[in-house]
Amino acid sequence: MIALGALFCGCDQKLPYDLEGTEHGVVISISKVPGSDGILSTDMNSGNYKVKLDVPVYQGDYSMLEDAQIMAVYTDGNKKKKSAIVVDGIKSFPTEVDIDIKAVAAKLGINSIEVGDRIEYTPCYTLKSGTQVNGWSELGGFNNTNFTSWKLADGSPVAYRVSYTAFAPFYKEHYKGDAVPYTTLGGDEGTVKVTQIDEKPAAEWIPAGVTEDDLVGLKIEGDIWCGGDTFKVWINTTDFTVIVPDQVIRTGFTLSPGTFDCEITNGEGEVDTLAETVTFYFYSVWGIYTLGDDTITIQF
Repeated sequence: MIALGALFCGCDQKLPYDLEGTEHGVVISISKVPGSDGILSTDMNSGNYKVKLDVPVYQGDYSMLEDAQIMAVYTDGNKKKKSAIVVDGIKSFPTEVDIDIKAVAAKLGINSIEVGDRIEYTPCYTLKSGTQVNGWSELGGFNNTNFTSWKLADGSPVAYRVSYTAFAPFYKEHYKGDAVPYTTLGGDEGTVKVTQIDEKPAAEWIPAGVTEDDLVGLKIEGDIWCGGDTFKVWINTTDFTVIVPDQVIRTGFTLSPGTFDCEITNGEGEVDTLAETVTFYFYSVWGIYTLGDDTITIQF
């Protein structure tokens, strides 16, 4: 179980310095266009890949933006990564962009796509000042992960990336068990009980173009964070992303200075059908305190 000793480091505080003169950035969301392909084909002569870029309502003015770009982050079956800007010159939002997979492969320097390969697309941008802000770096990973609670005009949450994977066959019956191993970003490990459920998430959590029949529900129980944690997620079999609704995972957890519910918010995830793992990313909250971002991977 993860220690909560660093609890108060996530509390919001007034900054002790003036932010005047700080350069303002732009939050850009990316999503798959409903009706386009959601998974990556190993045939580079096929595929209808289309993404939508938009700016959330909380952003307000973004006149400081020169243009936006789309970066492709490629991960091969051995988990080695490389990246390249594959679309540039985007100046208006919302906008839909067709992805030419052959052009993407050429810019990444890859000759073929194999089962287990993944390409993620993330927004980048250039400010009129000349400052370049990339959506991913080898050292820092993905950018803008702290803005997933922001909303677009249609009410959908901001997303900092979309993922396309060349999947191996999905064997639904494998994704359950009484003692399934897990690991967390911080290196904690243990086992959880995973049960498949018929329950479906609330409608607002189901992506456009996805039906309830496309979802595989999982109930996960174990001593991961607060002890006696229980949460529910849904595998979206159209693209093998994971729906992780905001939810209370443990009620009445007591730790100085009080007793509060443990919650997870702003969650997302993905399935690796080749390795048969499910990985979740989310933000954790205990009462009025924020515990920060975490990641858990379950190995079936």
